[in-house]
Amino acid sequence: MNFVYLRLEILRIVRSPQFALFTIAVPLGMFLLFGGLFGDLAGPDGIKASVTTMINMGAYGAMGGALFTGTRVATERTDGWQRQLRLTPMRGPGYLFVKIASAMAMALPVLLVIFVAGALRGVDLTAAQWVLSGLGLWLGALPFAVLGLLLGLFGKGDTVGAMTGALMLPLGVFGGLWMPLSIMPEWMSTVAHFFPTFWLGRVGTVAVTHETGLGLAAAVLAAWLVVPALVVVRRFRLDTAKVG
Repeated sequence: MNFVYLRLEILRIVRSPQFALFTIAVPLGMFLLFGGLFGDLAGPDGIKASVTTMINMGAYGAMGGALFTGTRVATERTDGWQRQLRLTPMRGPGYLFVKIASAMAMALPVLLVIFVAGALRGVDLTAAQWVLSGLGLWLGALPFAVLGLLLGLFGKGDTVGAMTGALMLPLGVFGGLWMPLSIMPEWMSTVAHFFPTFWLGRVGTVAVTHETGLGLAAAVLAAWLVVPALVVVRRFRLDTAKVG
């Protein structure tokens, strides 16, 4: 992996105002809003809604940070950057790994901001719960990094941002991240199981609730990782073949 290119990629994303607004400010604002509305309620597992809301908004923010990489990829495709890369020692796998690594790097600060806000709002977890929940959410964001890369390889520079936003809405709502599923209609709980965001939230809550099901959640997210990754590799090969 080209670490110089990775550093430049991260700096470019951090300096983007869209990153600060949509991937940090929005989930933070939603946590403060929903945490205030439902914070004293307890779900069927006995965990306060303030805890699950923090975890869910952390998952939503990490997902957004990971998906954001698609906008850069689409812009580079539109500007002919992939053609320029063929003149450098960097090869296709290195380019893809840098994009995924930068997406994961962007997911981390979003999680930290949400968790710090949760601690300041009175969320009380043990040190192990904080670490395991945060680490689980961060690693669980990997399929969304690949999904963002997929959007960037199929979309165009002026449309992929709208595509990403349009995707995040149903992923957040129907995946059960925006509001606790315990207060939603029963059909919402059924539908949520078909969305990867539901399982991302499950990874984060298992560390707190001590319930079983971590293996199932990890397996579902792994499936959501492998399938888009295969499409990404094929699409990138077709793109590079065209510019060759």
